[in-house]
Amino acid sequence: MRTLRTSVLVFSALLSGACAGISIPTPSGAGTGSGTTSTTSASVATDIVKHTNEARGRNGLPPLSANSKLMEAARIHAQQMAKYQRDEHTINGAQYPTLVSRLQAVGYDYSNAAENIAWNQRDAQTAVNGWMNSTGHRANILNPNLTEIGAAMARSAKGEPYWIQVFGTPR
Repeated sequence: MRTLRTSVLVFSALLSGACAGISIPTPSGAGTGSGTTSTTSASVATDIVKHTNEARGRNGLPPLSANSKLMEAARIHAQQMAKYQRDEHTINGAQYPTLVSRLQAVGYDYSNAAENIAWNQRDAQTAVNGWMNSTGHRANILNPNLTEIGAAMARSAKGEPYWIQVFGTPR
């Protein structure tokens, strides 16, 4: 059974600046089922962005621009969700437990930010379709005040995919 997390975390918080000197984990053991991304992680992220922008286009909105810092924030949280096998916006005990902490870690200075997460969807199109069929997730995708996106998927040790979109508006 495929499920989609129905809660949505939306932030309109302000950051005073990026935290310097925070080490960002890098993928290791890719494709081993150890909570890391696979060698096709870039194509998965591209697919999520493509399907999200198609949904925005069908609703008369401009496409979101892919942002490398948001891609990194998405990768971090996808790996954390896979490692802890939890599809949650906040994972206590993780290195970067909250969206704010992940955005600070990658140095993304924003005025608005939001994220969508999903678990065990078979592919990027299915994940985006699920988000579009959920009121809160759809609101994030179709928010005209959000202009940039990052996306990722990581597999747990069981092979289950954890999906994420991170949205932002730079300051």
